[in-house]
Amino acid sequence: MIEIGKEARLLSRYGLVGVVNNLVLYVVFVTLIWLGTPAVLSAGFCYIAGVALSYLLNRRWAFKSTAKHSRELPKFIISYGIGLLATLVILQVLLVWFPPEIAQIFNVACTAAVIYITLRVLRFGKDTNAS
Repeated sequence: MIEIGKEARLLSRYGLVGVVNNLVLYVVFVTLIWLGTPAVLSAGFCYIAGVALSYLLNRRWAFKSTAKHSRELPKFIISYGIGLLATLVILQVLLVWFPPEIAQIFNVACTAAVIYITLRVLRFGKDTNAS
């Protein structure tokens, strides 16, 4: 059974990691757009760059995992692989209605939800039911 308080703390830490990571990556994304890089390619590059930092921060701080990297990294890669597919599809759809700089903001929020749910389903991090 999931305790609401623990889940709320976990989600808030995950969110904080995501906000900091994505603010930095958003600046990189906009810079790449201004330099003439296509939006989807820019998003893909930023996504990959952000995954490494996200893994380290989420594993150590947000999820407080003490499990071996050999156990955690595959779960994280699967979650972010699913997230990568989601981000590319979502961005492509959003670009129909919004300029890239605005579409990416909505894209990040949608993708974060997809990744968080996948991480929880795969039981990434410290087991919240462990004593």
